[in-house]
Amino acid sequence: MPDQKVFAVLGSGNGGKAFCGQIAGKGYPVRLYEPLEENDAFRVVKEKREMQLVGDVRTGGPILDITTDIAEAMKGADTVFVIVPSFAHEPIFSKMIPFLEDGLHIIIVPGNFGAFLLKKMMAERGCKAEVSISETASLPYACRTTSPCTVMIHKRKFTLKIATTPGASNSEVLEVVNDVFEGVTEYIPSGNVLETGLDNFNSVLHPLPALLNIGAIEKNPSGFRHYMDGISPLVSQKMEEMDHERLALGEACGVNLVSTLEQLKRYYGRNDAGSILEYVESDESPYKDIVGHDVRSRYITEDAPYLLTPYVELGQKCKVEMPLTEMCVKLASLLHDRDYFGEGRNLAKLGLADKTMEEIIASGR
Repeated sequence: MPDQKVFAVLGSGNGGKAFCGQIAGKGYPVRLYEPLEENDAFRVVKEKREMQLVGDVRTGGPILDITTDIAEAMKGADTVFVIVPSFAHEPIFSKMIPFLEDGLHIIIVPGNFGAFLLKKMMAERGCKAEVSISETASLPYACRTTSPCTVMIHKRKFTLKIATTPGASNSEVLEVVNDVFEGVTEYIPSGNVLETGLDNFNSVLHPLPALLNIGAIEKNPSGFRHYMDGISPLVSQKMEEMDHERLALGEACGVNLVSTLEQLKRYYGRNDAGSILEYVESDESPYKDIVGHDVRSRYITEDAPYLLTPYVELGQKCKVEMPLTEMCVKLASLLHDRDYFGEGRNLAKLGLADKTMEEIIASGR
């Protein structure tokens, strides 16, 4: 048995269950929090109390429990992984804050600027617990749940950025995650949580191809292959132009970003692909068999309001033009009859609207 650490995983989707299997495979105690209601899958996990990973990563083991009580899930935990869609961050944080204690590590996967939101909510609620808050730019795997206690890992990522605020805790958090993911994914330090938010390549890979293929998706939602059917030469070209907007924003914000094509190669394996299209069609790509997205999938409803909205507003603050990025938010809003600028993760909701870029960068360290 390794040195005793206790983990909580908040979120029972594909990623949350995968993390439980990963942690259990290391022999650490872990509880899984189900933020919604009990269902048949919940009851199976409750009975079996185990989680297994198959595919590119094979590990797993017993888990302490699955519960709909967040206090029970967090009881005695040293590290809490928050693995839910961005729209669920605020309700999860609200439930989590009363149980925060000094010394706790909170890791949001992926972060999508959630660290700024959590810090703001803690301050508003008078929570003075001295915790570390970390963000990754992505999940460490491309994965899907195949049964209540089994997750298929289509492909692991070889490296992944992680940033922590306060920065003094980053080395301790790195030690924790690199222990849990030893031999699977190497976590490397990022400058601050602004950088991890801006380096989520889902912002480039997801919304634009989905929006440009709405008709095909609507006609064949269960069979449409986002990467193989949705990314054509012209779409790939526009994705790369959109990526250049993101990289220009990172430069203006003073953070070190990595192009989407380079991230694909770092994550899944290097080849001589010269474009996003070439990479997703290559042997290294984990995306060939991923199907099933409707016109209101998270590829639009999460990534447009929770990634692209703050990108556009940061661009306005830095005077960086982002026409394709802004177009995606506007088009998604019009198609869905929503206001994704107002509803999404805008700078006001993050407590950053009145701050200078220097203050934003400092608050992310």
